[in-house]
Amino acid sequence: MSNSTIQPALEVKNLTRRFGDRTILDHLSFKLMPGETLVIMGGSGCGKSTLLRHLVGLMQPDEGEISILGKEITQMNESQLNLVRTKIGLLFQSGALFNSLTVGENIAMPILESSYVNPSIADLVVKMKLELVGLTGFEHLKPAQLSGGMKKRVGLARALATDPQILFCDEPTAGLDPVMTAVVDTLISDLTKKLGITAVVVTHDMTSAFRIASQMIMLFQGRIIAQGTPDEIRRNPDPILKQFVNGEADGPIPLRLSKDDYLKRLLQA
Repeated sequence: MSNSTIQPALEVKNLTRRFGDRTILDHLSFKLMPGETLVIMGGSGCGKSTLLRHLVGLMQPDEGEISILGKEITQMNESQLNLVRTKIGLLFQSGALFNSLTVGENIAMPILESSYVNPSIADLVVKMKLELVGLTGFEHLKPAQLSGGMKKRVGLARALATDPQILFCDEPTAGLDPVMTAVVDTLISDLTKKLGITAVVVTHDMTSAFRIASQMIMLFQGRIIAQGTPDEIRRNPDPILKQFVNGEADGPIPLRLSKDDYLKRLLQA
């Protein structure tokens, strides 16, 4: 079957969001095919997190469309959105685990909330998901007993608990050392391939980005300034992109900002 006959897992058309007279997302358009991993990258305040909130239906755009698995979500009510959300998984930057619950209870929560399964079945699924992330036997521990890297892996297990078709990850390696960053990157890459999951990863970590991406988008001041495969991104001559990818202090991305620029970037974060 040709790629043209396959429905995109995610499609964004002319997405625009304004706060007052500031345009935070400026007519963004892109699509992601099933099984691909899209990395959305850019500096602090470029609009990455705002874009992610729109993609999962937490914010509504001023213009444009967002289709997830063929369903246009921007005009949906909350109950309709919740049906779509049963097909997506979310890995939060902090892990967002409930400290009062055990690891197993954290992972079981989306299973029990989204279906009428027997608790014993949920326990079995919890064990299976922990095995996927290399934490077999950790279900009785509390989050406070885990390292930062372990919390991220538990968060990943929870994001995969309901067997989603699309996985959204917000800065999944933030705060991790290089070794644990590589572990989390490898888990995301391997599991999405093995499970046939489409992934959207927001990050400013270039090592992670090039390690896991099959497609990449670079945002700058709310606009897409480059998109393509990792090889195409590496070859792209755009000076802003090159400065960001290479981590250079000197370039078109300014070191010093005016107060208005600073406030604008805070709103975009």
